[in-house]
Amino acid sequence: MARKKDTQAVPVAKVSTLLTLVLWVLVILVGVNTYLLWDTRNMTTMAAGGVQVKAPEPVDPVFVTISPFTVNLQSDQFGPRLLYAGLTLEVPSEKVKATLVKNMPQVRNRLLVLLSGQNAERITQSEGKRMLAQSIMETLTEPYSGNAEVAINDVLFTEFIVQ
Repeated sequence: MARKKDTQAVPVAKVSTLLTLVLWVLVILVGVNTYLLWDTRNMTTMAAGGVQVKAPEPVDPVFVTISPFTVNLQSDQFGPRLLYAGLTLEVPSEKVKATLVKNMPQVRNRLLVLLSGQNAERITQSEGKRMLAQSIMETLTEPYSGNAEVAINDVLFTEFIVQ
């Protein structure tokens, strides 16, 4: 015969802690499932109603070409150096392009002043060109004759010769 003393009793505290933990995990799983179902219902409702979330249509880039120019660079161990550069600016809209074209003398002046202070050794390297393009972008975005700042997406070198 089996004795009552052979069966060991499980403490009530361990059972209640384990039960609480299982209940919390269950509540979390039910919550995540509910959220996912509601999100799926919303997408289904929008699709059935003809409302579809469309990706924005790609916009054709707008470019402003700046004719090539020559500028004296800072002198180094090789003596006076020259930079022959042609640029194209990528801008967000035709309105920005019109602003830059209208102010082209100021644009070229800003570029000449910026470029004349450059070191030939630095700008002949890839990283130097990237830093120069960033500096050009910052210089050309400043307001022109009372207008707001001009947005420029990218500066592209179309010609670049250092002598």
